[in-house]
Amino acid sequence: MTVHPLQLVGGMTVSAIPDMAKVVFAHGLTSTFKDGFIPLVTNFRTFKLAAQEVKDAGTALDMVLDSRVMAMQDITDEFGRHTAFERGLTALTSRFGVVSLMAPWNASLKQFSGLITMTNIMRASQRVTEGKGTARDVRSLASSGIDADLAKRISMEFAIYGDEQNGILFAKAGDWDDAGAREAFRTAVVREVDRIIVTPGQDKPLWMSTELGKTVGQFKGFAVSSMQKTMLAGLQQRDAATLNGVLLALGLGALTYWAKETIAGRETSEDPKVWAVEALDWSGLVGWAMDANGVLEKATRGKLGISRYASRNTAGALLGPTLDAASDLFQISGAISAGDFKQSDLHTVRKLLPIQNLFFVRTLFDRVEAATGDALGLPDAAASKRKD
Repeated sequence: MTVHPLQLVGGMTVSAIPDMAKVVFAHGLTSTFKDGFIPLVTNFRTFKLAAQEVKDAGTALDMVLDSRVMAMQDITDEFGRHTAFERGLTALTSRFGVVSLMAPWNASLKQFSGLITMTNIMRASQRVTEGKGTARDVRSLASSGIDADLAKRISMEFAIYGDEQNGILFAKAGDWDDAGAREAFRTAVVREVDRIIVTPGQDKPLWMSTELGKTVGQFKGFAVSSMQKTMLAGLQQRDAATLNGVLLALGLGALTYWAKETIAGRETSEDPKVWAVEALDWSGLVGWAMDANGVLEKATRGKLGISRYASRNTAGALLGPTLDAASDLFQISGAISAGDFKQSDLHTVRKLLPIQNLFFVRTLFDRVEAATGDALGLPDAAASKRKD
């Protein structure tokens, strides 16, 4: 049993802004602009046709499957949906990915990164086949499970069936005669896209797949996968693409911090140190390290640590959002029983409502919360803004 994401992840699309840096992280600035942005801007119709090949490979299907959102929220276990109510919540969650704009965001970024990935795989295969492959070409293909023989077979199939229009490569892998080459090519594309646009898989500790682990570790699988697929991979690459990707991720992380604060109606800090920490946190570069920092902060009441998890209580920081929600329920019931219900308790009630944190309706919920507190004459009506 885990807390339902409809309550908590309304701002996930804003949080995903740094995803754009992951493409540069993997392929570098030159390839990103040459094989991605320029074709997208100058020949969008041809770009869409090429992007269909990414879908045919079996990825960028988030508008239908919403697979990345489900994986990020640790609710992909369909065998656990025993009742009609639970199946209904699953259906709502899959549609929530569209409403929150996360599904179209994921689909678009996966198509974009997939097109660049396919182009790089085919060009690297051609260079290796012609004996002009660089060490990076060989290493990149090998990491995708493509050896020299497969590279030659992929290159041959592309020469027969593939096409190039305005700098955009059409693999047309569905027409290839060599089924093994087609499977290797498509598998490599899916693997690389899921690495760039981080999609959690079983690259997290096995204990997080147990029933207790899924409760305690809910929403933490993405941080673990991000560390594995982004930072550790970058440390192995150690090239200009990694440096450019890190710098862009930090810049977009700072942009995300500004957007989050603005949407929540809070003033951004004037302290450069806060901006630096927030940029690092939202960039996704350090993954679970920031989660560990949040636990440390709560355990030491802010004496140690560099970041912020102001809205989560100590139980939530240590034991996950389900325990956090249970603690909130006890707080509400206790306040009602003691006749000491305050504006902060009303805010806690609001946090338990579905879609209360959806970024484009959050302001409406803020106003309703404030108006309700005023109407009920609750103490501390001008409740302090808190990060949640």
